[in-house]
Amino acid sequence: MKCYFFGTFNPIHSAHLEIARKVREQFNFEDVIFVVAYAPPHKIPDTAPYDRLKMAQLAAGRKNVSDIEFFLPVPSYSYNTVLELKKRDKTERINFIMGYDAFFKIEGWKNPQILKDNVNFIIIPRRCSDNCEKSLSHLKERGWKFEIANIDFMNISSNMIRERLYENKDIEGLVEKKTREYIYEHGLYRKQTQRMPERREI
Repeated sequence: MKCYFFGTFNPIHSAHLEIARKVREQFNFEDVIFVVAYAPPHKIPDTAPYDRLKMAQLAAGRKNVSDIEFFLPVPSYSYNTVLELKKRDKTERINFIMGYDAFFKIEGWKNPQILKDNVNFIIIPRRCSDNCEKSLSHLKERGWKFEIANIDFMNISSNMIRERLYENKDIEGLVEKKTREYIYEHGLYRKQTQRMPERREI
């Protein structure tokens, strides 16, 4: 059984990889597949989609990374990706890793009923207010299917890494070696060298 980890991965970092490893172990998944967003609807990454895809492949291994959204309509709404993954996997529901903060906003996503009907969510704990339990109870009562992963909060974010790169600070230990080398080789996250998005087969 597979589990999918959706994200912009801008860039993918060591906390992403650790979450995937722990979720795979805790829930006995055969694979955790990173699904790299092509054109996320609520943000415009400052790095081209194919760069984010390549970094994920270098960090997690090509077989553990999906480029499915590169061939779907834009913007990259999750419900479209979920339906396509279901079709490909021939399964009733897919498993989908998501953080607390994103999950609490799930009913504001595009076509949330499709997500409710077709996804089992694996929720990753993050720092949040005392309203967490109340919000989770509300979503459970509304019919959302989810389980909470037993994973300690890791204070690493893609935004932190981008800021360090803007400031020419070291990112060793925050991203995998091959990914770090790719970032430096292609001058990513330097404002003067941003690469324009393009659609192409990887």
